[in-house]
Amino acid sequence: MLIAEDEETMPVLEICKRIVQIVATCIGLAVIVIGLYYAVDVFRLILSMLKSPALLAGPIQELADSFGGRAFEIKLPDRTIPLANLIALVVYCCGALAAAFLTMALMQTGAKIVSLTAGDRIAVKQMLQDAFGRRMRPREQPDDSRGVRRG
Repeated sequence: MLIAEDEETMPVLEICKRIVQIVATCIGLAVIVIGLYYAVDVFRLILSMLKSPALLAGPIQELADSFGGRAFEIKLPDRTIPLANLIALVVYCCGALAAAFLTMALMQTGAKIVSLTAGDRIAVKQMLQDAFGRRMRPREQPDDSRGVRRG
């Protein structure tokens, strides 16, 4: 095959760079989707805990039994306080909170990967302006250090 004189050829290094960018962007998008899946899972767990707390009785009791159970009970003259269940509930809720933070961090990492690899920010801005209309105006920059804007 002959290449025309006016046709520009891309160097092999540039082609490899673009392929790596595309693969990295796809990995970033996959990380976002995985984080979104687990975030929905965690929030579904939190919602089910709020709707029916009785569902937690079994897992909380098993967790309390696993680290001592009755050894942590506080005996008062009129009643007994199961402190192991309270500790188990705190551990369970902290685990759910940690899982929520980890999934959000996972989604943020995926977004940063996509942001770093998708290099044409001006094209993205133009696409967003076309999609949302001209109502979305760019912010004005202050002229000097006093924050005075030109109108």
